[in-house]
This record gives sequence, C-alpha cells and structure tokens, in this order.
Amino acid sequence: MKVRIIIPFFAGLLLATSGGQIDSPVPVAAQQDSEYALPEAGGEHLRVETGLGPLHVWRPEDFDPRTAGTVVYIHGYYTSVDQTWTDDHLATQFGDSGRNALFIAIEAPQSNAEEVSWKSLEDLLRTVEDRTPFPLPRGPLVVVSYSGGYRTVLLWLRDPRVQQIILLDGLYAGQAEFRSWLSRSSSAKPHRLVLASIDTWRQSYRFARRTSGTALRRSIPATASTFSPRETRARLLYLRSQYEHGEIISSGKVIPVLLQDSPLRALAPDKAESTTALPHKPALHK
Repeated sequence: MKVRIIIPFFAGLLLATSGGQIDSPVPVAAQQDSEYALPEAGGEHLRVETGLGPLHVWRPEDFDPRTAGTVVYIHGYYTSVDQTWTDDHLATQFGDSGRNALFIAIEAPQSNAEEVSWKSLEDLLRTVEDRTPFPLPRGPLVVVSYSGGYRTVLLWLRDPRVQQIILLDGLYAGQAEFRSWLSRSSSAKPHRLVLASIDTWRQSYRFARRTSGTALRRSIPATASTFSPRETRARLLYLRSQYEHGEIISSGKVIPVLLQDSPLRALAPDKAESTTALPHKPALHK
C-alpha cells in the first residue's frame, strides 16, 4: 500500500521563508561514480548510482566491523543527496561525530509532489551490501532525517533494525506513527527518538509533553558530554534549537553532537580526534 504524507501548508511557508523555492528544486552538477572508494574527510567515500538515485557511503579510516553500527542520513526538500553531500560537508560531519559506523546518505523527495525514493529499508541495505565493498555492520542502526525527509522515515518504522531516529526540524506530521514506534520498544532493543526543532518547535513540544519518558532541553549543547544522564537515557529527547532551519545541517554543530549521544560506539580516541582536523574534500564532479 502506498503511503503519501503531505506537509501542511503552513510548514511549506516556513520552509520557503528559510531559503527554499516552492516551485523547483535547486539544480546540482552531476557527479560520477567511482569503482573504488576514495579518500575523504579521514575516511573512505563511495558514490553509487542506483535506480532509486545515487547513494553516498562513507566509513572512517579505523572502522571496526565487529562493533560498528549504521547511520542512514535523509535530506530535506529543495536539494538532492549529491548537493547536500557537498554543500553540507556530510563526510566531515560524520567524521566529527567520532562514531564507529557505516554512514549512508540517500536520495529523498525534493518536494511534496515527489514520492519517497527508498520505501524499503531492507532494499536499501541490500543494495549497499551488493553494490559496495563495505560489509554491513550488525550494530545499532540510527536514522538521521532533516525536514521533509521524515516522509521516508515513516515508511521504515516497522523495520525492527531501526533503533534510534533523529528528526532535525522534521516533525511536520506522523505523530501517531512515531508514538506507536516508541511504544513498541523493548528492553533488549530500546527505541529512542530525538527531536531538534526550530520551525517545528510547537508541534514537537506538544508531542514531547504528551509522551512519557521525555526529557526537555532548551538548546543543543556544544558537546555531547554535557547531556545529563536523564537526557541520555530518555526515550524521547526534545531539543529547542538555537540554530535556524538551514543551520541545523549546515553549521556542523548539530549532527556530530547528536550522533555522539546515540547507541553507536566511539572510535578509538586518537583516531576520533584526528578526523575533526581534516578538511573536507568535495565528491567528484563530471
């Protein structure tokens, strides 16, 4: 059964005022695939073209498959995975998190008019396994979704591998589905939802106040070490963002911190620190 979620009109206005264009996505120069992983941001980067759009896969230099997890990043409207990979320096942000994980960035709708590209998480992971030399980790799977990317997340909530979801200003709809997902949590594999909100703060705050096991915080901290034990354990963590809608993904100050406050294991300390000092190397262009 196909599921189509439409962002309410007021949300479209909010996105438009934050720099998006309602009528057309931002064009981006085509990028080419490489047969081999290439060095980028202290790790290895591979771009793969698929029938559902390109995939960007990155892993840190000292990746340990024995304890690694997986991060799937879903972009928002008015951009593409190729553009956000380059413009928002995703590889650098992933490296700055210091997490031992395989990082995957996927194509997603650029407007309400477009359907979700990857309706099945199973299909996505199978494609990564078949089309890249990187083994799929067996550790926790964390989904990071920005803005309109939440539409993809809603289709993955039945997949038992999804352990933590980070919505970056993205709770435009689907509150009932997210609440049901939280309720299906188990002690062996607890579910956790993190809401970092600025344009969506009203609906996010209402959702958080009506959900048991919630911790509320007035800002996003500069380092994950300042999260309290209660905030780290909370099954729902609400963060009122001090960064504007676009800055949440472009500043480099949100994604790394929130990934550090996740079930993903840290890299070796010396390696984790070294990734932050390396400049971002843009992906290849034709």
